[in-house]
Amino acid sequence: MADQQQSMRESRGHDDLSPLFDIMLEGVVVRDGAGRITACNRTAQQIYGLSAAELEGHTAESLPVGFLHEDGSSCPPDLHPAMVTLRTGLPQRGVVMGIAHPGQDPVWIQVNSQPIADATGRITSVITSFADITPIKRAEDALRASEARSRTLAEAIAQSGCAVIITDGDGRIEYVNPACCKAYGYTEEELIGARPSIFKSGETTQEEYASLWRTILAGETWRGEMSNRSRDGRLIREAVSVSPVRDECGEVRHFVALKEDITQLRDDERRRHELFERVARLERMELVATLAGGIAHDFNNVLAAILGYSQLAATQLKQDGGQARVLKYVEEIRSAGQRARELIQQLLSFRRGGAVQPGSSELAQIGREAVGLLRATLPDTLAVVADIDPGLPRLSVDPAHLHQIMMNLLINARDAIAGIGTIRLTAHRASFDGMQRCDSCGHEFMGDYVAITVTDVGVGIAPEHREKLFEPFFTTKDVGQGTGMGLAVVHTMTHLYDGHVRVESEPGKGTAVQVMLPARLLREGGLA
Repeated sequence: MADQQQSMRESRGHDDLSPLFDIMLEGVVVRDGAGRITACNRTAQQIYGLSAAELEGHTAESLPVGFLHEDGSSCPPDLHPAMVTLRTGLPQRGVVMGIAHPGQDPVWIQVNSQPIADATGRITSVITSFADITPIKRAEDALRASEARSRTLAEAIAQSGCAVIITDGDGRIEYVNPACCKAYGYTEEELIGARPSIFKSGETTQEEYASLWRTILAGETWRGEMSNRSRDGRLIREAVSVSPVRDECGEVRHFVALKEDITQLRDDERRRHELFERVARLERMELVATLAGGIAHDFNNVLAAILGYSQLAATQLKQDGGQARVLKYVEEIRSAGQRARELIQQLLSFRRGGAVQPGSSELAQIGREAVGLLRATLPDTLAVVADIDPGLPRLSVDPAHLHQIMMNLLINARDAIAGIGTIRLTAHRASFDGMQRCDSCGHEFMGDYVAITVTDVGVGIAPEHREKLFEPFFTTKDVGQGTGMGLAVVHTMTHLYDGHVRVESEPGKGTAVQVMLPARLLREGGLA
């Protein structure tokens, strides 16, 4: 038991997402590979009616509550969605089940479960998220069971917090409750006689609508999620249940739709997913950086011998009048060793970012130097131009770092253009009143910056490659044409100065990479 408690403490310490975890409107429970609960948020505790101490350490079987299938029958613990996911490795989506306390009405939830695997593919835990859909479930049950009590039912629907829409058999709206009018911003008179398509957002596919109609015309209840729009154009994500209503002869005469606004729930879910992805990405980069740093130091020692002895061999051959062919071979060895040393310097730069040297950088001068170096390597079909604001003061940035940032961006732009084209290097002040997102670290930023941008008209970046752009050793170039360290070094150098990187690209049309350095680095009042 002590080992289990230690495991739970370590899990909570590693996966603590407070305060986001605890303010989510969905219940979230994390189980380990044995099915034991290792963490739960406040909403989960409220839905279960149990404290964290009463939940954690328990499996579905040992919890002091029972579970129900959607039809009200008892659900064995091994059929709980989390246990099914652990057993099969498959996520479970939209499972409706009840939580039963002795002597109390069940709490109905809609459950999603997702497996979490380690680097070897072994499932080590499962995350279960669930929303309390008790109002919807009760409303559905009431609609089916209380046709004879229409007046009471009408009052219940009118006072429901869920949006309720009743249509005739042809889909024309006959009734909406106040919650529906409030959610969409229409009056009851405007909606009566209209069709539910008045709420269409264009986000829901025709296939989803076709599935809905097939289900309800077959006399069954359709459940799912839809994106609709309010009168003012606001997008609303909804959990929707649509059921047919039969008359005493069993004929479908009406349809009733129950809708719950889950926009906030889905936004929280998206942020949680982005947070998990960001943490995983940073962990991968840190691991690679650590490995790269260690390997680079070892290789530096080996290269020192290769370069030293090849230099001695070349000198001796020249003095002894050795064969030109042999001398050429030695020179090739030295050249390859020098290229390897340059790669190692990039690895070391990525690992520690280099030491920040005191001093300042003149953007225009360093830009001219970088453009001049690149121009010497360009074929006749490519041109490079610089447009740097001459009014920019000097930057409190290590000139070596600024030069390396520019050169890496320019070389990437050169290699992206297969035919005729122009590479542009620009630098100017930029202000952002609204929140922007860094494409390399994922953090949001706003305010005043110096924007250094390199634009090309090359092949662009495929969408599936965007997430890996700044990972070390990732490259789309041919074997031997690139190391995959360029943007990784740009990421490291830029973030040494609390900067950020943005990437705009369209496949087949080109790419613009923008390095944003905080404007506070400008030496205002100094010479430009």
